[in-house]
This record gives sequence, structure tokens and C-alpha cells, in this order.
Amino acid sequence: MNTGTQTMIEDDFRSRLQDFSLQFDTTTRLPNHTSFRSAMRRLLDQALIDGQEIALLWVDLLNLRREYSIGGDDGADRLLCTVADGLRPWVDEGELICRFSDHCFLLALKRDERIAERLNMMLDAASQFSSRGTEGKPEIASGVAFFPEHATTASELIRFASLAAVSATRSRSRTPILFNSEMNVALLLERDLERDLRAALRDNQLSLVYQPQIDLVTGNILGVEGLTRWNHPTRGPVSPTQFIPVAERSDLIDEIFRHSLRRMLADAARWRSAGLMVPLLAVNASAANVRHDGFVSMVKGEINANPPGYSQLDIEVTESLMMDDEPLFVERLKSLRSIGVKVSLDDFGTRYTGFNALRGLPLNTMKIDRCFVHGVDRSSEAQSLCRTIMTMARYLKLGTVAEGIENTGELRVLKNLGCQAGQGFLFQRPIPSERFMEFLLDWPEHKKGPVFADAFTDVDVDPMYEVDPLFGLV
Repeated sequence: MNTGTQTMIEDDFRSRLQDFSLQFDTTTRLPNHTSFRSAMRRLLDQALIDGQEIALLWVDLLNLRREYSIGGDDGADRLLCTVADGLRPWVDEGELICRFSDHCFLLALKRDERIAERLNMMLDAASQFSSRGTEGKPEIASGVAFFPEHATTASELIRFASLAAVSATRSRSRTPILFNSEMNVALLLERDLERDLRAALRDNQLSLVYQPQIDLVTGNILGVEGLTRWNHPTRGPVSPTQFIPVAERSDLIDEIFRHSLRRMLADAARWRSAGLMVPLLAVNASAANVRHDGFVSMVKGEINANPPGYSQLDIEVTESLMMDDEPLFVERLKSLRSIGVKVSLDDFGTRYTGFNALRGLPLNTMKIDRCFVHGVDRSSEAQSLCRTIMTMARYLKLGTVAEGIENTGELRVLKNLGCQAGQGFLFQRPIPSERFMEFLLDWPEHKKGPVFADAFTDVDVDPMYEVDPLFGLV
């Protein structure tokens, strides 16, 4: 769009909004949120008289922070203007648009039979690269709520459109998500869960359970993964799939990670004092943890306060972090390696990361997701997938751990394919620290029993010295 055309559009746009006496945002030259709210109330009053339905579209610009990190204020401003330029031409007379917050735009549009098509077209226009070519492609999530179907006041309509946009962000939807009442119910439940989670941290309701990682050749214990659990005083056990996302969207996720790491290091010290050594201590880190600027220094502080002894600390991170923010991912991995911490890529294969994306990353271990392991003894396709993953790991000089092994058939196939280690219900379900001590004592004899007959090589290996160095031992 040339400068003359752009100026004409802006002048025409301003003239059509003069009746609303709007104040404008200096960056995008769009109305700001204060004047938008006032104009929105008048628009809805008139719509009610005219029998006109209104569609309120909430547009979130997801990669504004990233663009600011790359190009500073100028880069962020150019990205904002790119979106504003894409949205502005779609606003007709009697409709509204504004920059509602740092990364959010709101549009109040007349609803008709073509509204869905119109919304998709305007968002497509707003998501295009700028003709300037100096900033990234806008990444957008959007939600829409209708007046008077969903709400009859401006404040409620804005809130409901925001809820729909949150749903779009979480589901990575490229099209607008329509508000429904269940979103409001879910938000209230989430608020209650967050409140209870804060109390759980305060009252020490969170605990760790442990699951061993087993050498698939010798049957020796290579390590243990600590898994956070929450037993709510009235709800009972709350699944991590419920409370971890809530924690990630609040400030609680860092506190949960610190709690888990501190508990694992303390439990490992008790095992050592009882003469029970575990070579590797693995703890899960959320993408939200790793993104935090103080993450590495916090890990270092906990290690210094409670050293893991001869055990090696391993932090498990998911593929999603690398795919969403690769430069940060690499920076954090290098920093963790610099303080002597190993890093595993958890749930590998669930996001289909390619070989080139992994090459050169400072990783130690690749964990094969249970969806590839389940039924691998009965499916040639599953065997081919696992073989491909392990071939990739060997080229990358990464150790391999198969998750979710449930029977000896899966164990034998994975062992024959060259997988180094595994964990799952076949060896042990996740158990508390006290019971894990019992497992450590009983395992040397149990692995020789009928369940694992001929599964492991009968070699008496001292794990302190002979474990594959990929798993972190000296």
C-alpha cells in the first residue's frame, strides 16, 4: 500500500469517527481503549434501538514480545502498525476499532450473514508480512462474542471476546473462536483451582513420586524421574494435566518447580545416607519455567544448597519450547550445561521435530514418547517409527529412554532396536520416596526373577562407573 493511499484511508477513517470524539493511540493511529469503551456503549445503545447485532472481535498479537527482543521499540512498533494497517480498511461506517492494550486490538462490527467470512478475510490481511519487510510475520489469535446473544453490556462483551481469544491462543487456532458459556464456567473453575494451588504450596500438599529408569541391557538402575502430585484435601488427587496449565498461566509454576527440585535433592540425600545410590535424578521443567530469566540461577542455587552427591541432575524439557522459541531454548540449555546439569528432550515425537532442528543442540538424552512405545511388540509400523527415532538419536549422539514400557514384549523389542533405557509400569509404577527406597533394595533380586527371565544380560556391573556416559556419570 503506497503512502498516499494509506493517508487517504486514515483521513477517511478519522472523519467517520469524529462523532465519537475519540482519542488516538500514537503508534497505530487507532482509537485507544479509554475512548473505545465510551464509543462502544453508545454503539450498543444505538444497535439495540435499530435491532442490529454487533460482533466484537478481540485480536491478540502473540509475537510482539519476541519482535521487541529482536528489534526493540522500533521493531515492535512496526509489527503493531502492520496489524493495524491490515485491520483498518475492513472497518465500515458506524463500526469501531481500537488498540485496546499493548498487544490487543478490538473491533466492533455489524453482524450479518457474511460475518464469519469477513472476519477470516480481515485476520488473513492482518497476518501478512509488511511491505517494509523489516519485521516478522504477525502471529494472531482471536475470539469473537455477539451482542446481544452473548452479552448486553460493553464490559461483558469485551470480557467474553477476551475469553474466546484465550481459547484460540491455547488451541493455536488460526481462525476466530466463538465465545460460549462454558468458557466462563471454565475460567471460574480455573480461578478456584489456582486459589487452592496457592494454598497447596503453602500447606505442603504437593508431593513427589518416583519412577526408575532401567538399563535395558543389564537391568541396572540408571536413574529416577520425580513426578509432582497433588492430593487435594476435598477433591482428592488432582491430575498434573489439570493443575500444571493453571500454574503456567500464573506465577506458581516456578514455585512448583523449585519445590519439586528441592524435594528430589533432599530425598536423594536420604537415599545416599542409607547407602542407596541413584546415578541420575530427572525432574520435569515446564516451558514457562525455562523461559524465566532467573531459571538457571535458581537451579544452581538449589544444587549448591543441597548437592546431589555423585548423582547427576537431569532436567527434562518438552519439544514445544524448542519449536516455540528456539533461540531461548538453546541459550538456556547451554547455561544449564555450564553448571553441570544434563538436559533431556521429553515426549520426543509428539511435535515432529526434524533432524536439522535437533542437530547441534546441547542435549544429552531423547525420551521416546509412550505413544510410540505402546504395542511396539505387535506393530511393525511402531517398530519402524522407534527404529527411526533411535537412528536419529545415534547420529546426534544422544542417549535414548523409552517411556511407558508395560510388558516384556515391548522391553525385548526396544532392547533389540538399540534403545538404551526405559521406564514404565513393567518395572515400577511411580511411588513415594520411602517405597522407592524399598524398590532400590529389592530390585537387584527382582530383576533376576521370573518376570524378567532372560530379559537382561547377567553381568554384575557397578553403575557408579560403568553406566553409559550419555547418562551423565563420570
